[in-house]
Amino acid sequence: MNELTRLARVRDEELTGQSSTEGARALLAAITAGHVEPAPAPRARRLGTPARRLLAGAAATAVLAAGAVLGPGLLSGPGGTAVYASTELDITREGGEWVARVKDAYAQYDAYTRGFAAVGLDVHLQIVPAGPSRAGGVVQSGVESAGGATGESTAMRTGSEPSGCVVGRPGCVLVIRLPVTFEGRAWVKLGRAARPGEAYEAPGRADAEGEPLEGVEIGGRTVGEVSAAARARGLEVVYQLITPSPNGGFSARPGQEASGVGPGWYVWDAESIRDGAVRLLVTKEHLARNPVRGEAFPTD
Repeated sequence: MNELTRLARVRDEELTGQSSTEGARALLAAITAGHVEPAPAPRARRLGTPARRLLAGAAATAVLAAGAVLGPGLLSGPGGTAVYASTELDITREGGEWVARVKDAYAQYDAYTRGFAAVGLDVHLQIVPAGPSRAGGVVQSGVESAGGATGESTAMRTGSEPSGCVVGRPGCVLVIRLPVTFEGRAWVKLGRAARPGEAYEAPGRADAEGEPLEGVEIGGRTVGEVSAAARARGLEVVYQLITPSPNGGFSARPGQEASGVGPGWYVWDAESIRDGAVRLLVTKEHLARNPVRGEAFPTD
């Protein structure tokens, strides 16, 4: 069994007449370019009648001419370039970079891990539902070098095709680039558009561009003022009590919403938590400095 037979799994229902993805077209180019080591020729077998031989030849031609969708696999493309393709992502080597194009932002995470491993990369990718301003962006990332040192990933670059599209929306492909010299382990969590009713694992800043409170002044205003602005836009409002830290910043108990919040309390930030709902981060007292964003405010 030669390498082509072992790697290219073709299903009848996937013979659509055209190459369906860039990865499929790259794999087809690899096949037709002949970069597969030949196996010893099998013993010749008679196919029987000329009609049967014609049928077999036509079927083989259809597989190539139709640009059939191939199952997950790694082949050597033109010029020896490694190519991986699956229904979830395609990975190619372009110059000095590995370029992964994620076609299914809703796939199981291990499907991405398998793809990166096929080209020798230890990359763990998670794509999570995010607020509109964070869809397609890096939520969290890090690397562990071959020597064991850890830190933030600066080698990895992300984008989308077409440029500026929203990851998770139809026709938008997430693009991840890593240098071919990368060694070690990397993990990255990226945001995508949420399904209807899906809670955001990466909440957005609610007054950012594209978010539900875009253009609304939030920091240092009262709960009554900000809540009224939110409800005027048809939004559900929940509250999170925060505790300012002496040296800056704040703490909160995730999942524990504030009770007894009054209209005279103060809002320091607002998060979009799902479509149509925002969470206000509040304190009872007015503060001299915003514990979330760091801006200074005059006290009365």
